[in-house]
Amino acid sequence: MKITGLQTLSVALGAKNCLFVLVHTDQGITGTGETVLKRKDRLIEAGVHELERFLIGRDPTQIEDLWEKMYRDSFWVGGPQQTTPLSAVEIALWDILGQSLGVPIYRLLGGPTRSRIPLYCHCPAGATPDELAANAAACVRRGYRGLKVTLPLFYGAQKNVHLADGGEGAHFGYSGTWGELDRSLKETELLPSDLFQRIRAFFVAARAAVGPQVHLMVDCHGRLSPANALRLCQALDGLELLFIEEPTPPELPDALRFVAQRSSTPIAAGERWSTIYDARRFLGAGSVAVAQPDVVNCGGLMQAKKIAALAEAEYVSVAPHNPNGPIATCAAVHLAASIPNFLILETIGSEEDRALQAEVVDQLLPIEGGCMLLPERPGLGMRLNLEACRQRAGQPFDGWR
Repeated sequence: MKITGLQTLSVALGAKNCLFVLVHTDQGITGTGETVLKRKDRLIEAGVHELERFLIGRDPTQIEDLWEKMYRDSFWVGGPQQTTPLSAVEIALWDILGQSLGVPIYRLLGGPTRSRIPLYCHCPAGATPDELAANAAACVRRGYRGLKVTLPLFYGAQKNVHLADGGEGAHFGYSGTWGELDRSLKETELLPSDLFQRIRAFFVAARAAVGPQVHLMVDCHGRLSPANALRLCQALDGLELLFIEEPTPPELPDALRFVAQRSSTPIAAGERWSTIYDARRFLGAGSVAVAQPDVVNCGGLMQAKKIAALAEAEYVSVAPHNPNGPIATCAAVHLAASIPNFLILETIGSEEDRALQAEVVDQLLPIEGGCMLLPERPGLGMRLNLEACRQRAGQPFDGWR
């Protein structure tokens, strides 16, 4: 079996573009991958087509060898702008292999360690604690037993996502919307003196609304200095959050370790890691209690599985980053099914987002009791609806930190 060509489709789904990648072969088997890298869509699409020149005529089942050559022979190695195109292609290669052997990908990665994948959804913070409480209760009514909020007051007022062309996109449950603070506020700038107590009030209200059995999380998007991150952790102490995500910027493992060693709430990070080499710097430093590699950015399924193994050796759980589309979510489920230290899987989780995803694939993975069930069909177990994808052409999105 040989690769005959690659095809890309940039598809607007809510507040993001999903870049779908099709890898065609001379035996009629087509593998499907997906990636998302907001504000870098055209760069990533060009990166996929740069890989096409190398891949034409190659055996798609030699995944480890092809990945190594695509990564190392570029000479300039590392960073998400290199590994994101690689990730989409690599996932498609696993899809081809699974289809050719008639088994789901997770069976090729060691077999399932679980049959149900616990999920959490995005929950808009809103502009007030009462708004967050109402939004959190709504998430629980939809069946979720875990929900994550982006940092209130930095993000979270009830407004739509703005598109680069001046239009407005639907909210789709994404919590990174307008807040009170400057969206480009530098991590070391002055903050209001009552900020962290006001943020605590949001989570006190949410905890009261959903009770003690629902997992709450907060994503900081790296917006705080180490000192202010510690103040946040102290303000949220006693509220039993599952984790505080990316409280400091992503460059320095030692800055994150400073916070992790002083916080009673577990610290999570890893969505911006590319390959095991990024992950090793943080895991080896003891900077995280929860690792969050994204299979569509870190280098693909095998890199994510290797990162999970590094994490396992440090007694660190894995909660894959995944505010992505249906193919990426399906790939993340295969990873989650095949590792022993899986914790919980991110999804946007709104009814609007799931309806959009259902338009562009032949079938979504079912959700029962706040868990996603494993695919049973060969490969990824999911195919694109190409006509629906073409009707949702990708568009430029603005964004911020």
